[in-house]
Amino acid sequence: MIRHTTRALCAASLVIAPVALAATPAHAVTTCQVNGVTVSSTNVVGTAGSDRITCGSLAPGDQVSGLGGADYISIGGSLGSGAVVRGGSGQDYVLVNGSVGSMAQVLGEADGDYIRTGTNLGVVNGGTGFDLCRVAGGNPPVNCEA
Repeated sequence: MIRHTTRALCAASLVIAPVALAATPAHAVTTCQVNGVTVSSTNVVGTAGSDRITCGSLAPGDQVSGLGGADYISIGGSLGSGAVVRGGSGQDYVLVNGSVGSMAQVLGEADGDYIRTGTNLGVVNGGTGFDLCRVAGGNPPVNCEA
């Protein structure tokens, strides 16, 4: 009797284990428009010139980088924990309509930038240059002159 019960339990664990592994969700992929082209990636990157990048919310750990030029980056939702938005060099306009999650970052980087976010639970950093930063609440921005 014990042998049959042991075999049944072993057989059941072999069936249940793969089902449990298959149910684990993969890392979410951010879908954005970069200069009118749809890009789905965990790391969305613009060009060396001026770009228009629009995304919904960013999943935890995802990144959006404008690189060079005067970029317009608009995040329609929130930034998950650890998500990063980088303006890059050039006078960038960065808008995050939702909140900036804990450990998330909005970085203007080089040159004068305009950054506006919802509640900031992470870091909003204008970087070098004369930067104008507005956050709806939470942590105050750093390296912003106005």
